[in-house]
Amino acid sequence: MQKLLVFSDLHIQDSTIIGLDPIARFTDAFAHALANHPDAQGIVLMGDLTHSGTASEYEMLKPMLADTRMPVTYMMGNHDRREAFVQVFPQATLDNAGFIQTGFDIGDWCVLTLDTLDGPPYHDRHHSGRLCSDRLGWLADMLEQAKDRPITIFTHHPFGDIGFSKLDEIKLENGMDVLGILRSHPMPVHILSGHVHRTISGQWDGVSYTVFKSTCHQNPLNLNEKHTYKFVDEPGGYSVVLFDGPNLIIHTEDFFGA
Repeated sequence: MQKLLVFSDLHIQDSTIIGLDPIARFTDAFAHALANHPDAQGIVLMGDLTHSGTASEYEMLKPMLADTRMPVTYMMGNHDRREAFVQVFPQATLDNAGFIQTGFDIGDWCVLTLDTLDGPPYHDRHHSGRLCSDRLGWLADMLEQAKDRPITIFTHHPFGDIGFSKLDEIKLENGMDVLGILRSHPMPVHILSGHVHRTISGQWDGVSYTVFKSTCHQNPLNLNEKHTYKFVDEPGGYSVVLFDGPNLIIHTEDFFGA
């Protein structure tokens, strides 16, 4: 059995968010995960690494990861900016078109991490995601190469609705098109997303998914439309994804200090 440690929506900045310190929250989550899962094969950071996408914020994140010996896979979210990120993390894996996405094998599974950040150009207060033709072509090529293996897709933006109307407005804009591509894959596919700041699972058009909570602030379970974009102080969390032969097992862990 092999495992990945997954952290989503870090929102690193030098000030608080609803009174919470995102740096302290991620530091606690990271320490807790490494202390309890030192045998993990790797780490995935699922986007919204920083709150404003500035080089100075990525510089705050960099020393937090410096001492880990596990390989780290980075992803972009709507609060990130590729150019500033690459300036600080030049070792990150980019595809041939310059997007921050990659694929690797773990156990019997093929893992694909997608770059769903819409841009450039980047539009202020634009938080939905999109996969352009270059990224869709990359995905199709990777699926063809892995046609004999099950696939785990990591994506910051959810592909479909999750029942919070305000957040459903800022999902992956062409998610239904991507789901059509994924349904044609001959082996099982499971999608892992962030962005929503809450743990959720289900199916989108026949494709199963899991959404992970933030290491910092969370979205409350309130399905009343007027309250669906209000964050609250609930325990931060990270996830442990286990690859056990043909089986995929997903745990979420709330942490209260390391």
